[in-house]
Amino acid sequence: MLNREILKNFMNSFLGYGDFDADTWFIGMEEGGGDSLKDVETRISTWVKRGNCTLEDCAEYHIAIGADHLFTPPVRAAQRTWDWLMRAQLCSEGKPHDSAASKTMQGERWLRHGSKTCGLELLPLPSPSTRVWHYDQYSSDPVLVDRATYSEAMLPIRKAKIKCAIDEHKPRNVVFYSKKYLAHWQDIVGVSFEQQNGLAFAKAGGTSYFCTLHPTAQIKGAGQKIAYWQDIGARLADGV
Repeated sequence: MLNREILKNFMNSFLGYGDFDADTWFIGMEEGGGDSLKDVETRISTWVKRGNCTLEDCAEYHIAIGADHLFTPPVRAAQRTWDWLMRAQLCSEGKPHDSAASKTMQGERWLRHGSKTCGLELLPLPSPSTRVWHYDQYSSDPVLVDRATYSEAMLPIRKAKIKCAIDEHKPRNVVFYSKKYLAHWQDIVGVSFEQQNGLAFAKAGGTSYFCTLHPTAQIKGAGQKIAYWQDIGARLADGV
């Protein structure tokens, strides 16, 4: 069983990876993984050993938990979710943004400390999918008895922390990926999103907010997925 106090600290404190000074923040629903007690124990104990950081260095952290294949050059394949986020980031920077460029970025600077890239998670615990829940087997904490109870307890806390981080650091852009959670994204932003050409967007406090498809979502039509994320990258460059 997981230590309840350490687990509680992790759920309340760890927000994601990278650099709060990034111009663009990417925010998803939750991290993948957590398909065994050993995996979760390794992730949390490594986080503790590395100093209970609000933002981890993604490469250093994953190498420490044994997932070094994601970052050891040459990176053979970009991680499926990160791939399109990296392409959008690269496009916004006016740099090459094809598959080769995203793999290079993943190996060299994606979500690193001081990288000007940032990725946060709405919910703190890694899970293989939203349809799977193992934490009732990993912990005696009543908050983790099922996903609904966990979400009800953690969402208000996490939304408030993310909103405070945005208010403090004032990124130029925030990209929420997954339209399924639009209501939660609007809670964080505090205003309603407008819809235009398949994209939801808003502006508040000097920050441009975008709600996109999840990067793993399929888009019909040859080249349409590339065009979609190129458009996101162009919008991030312009802040509109």
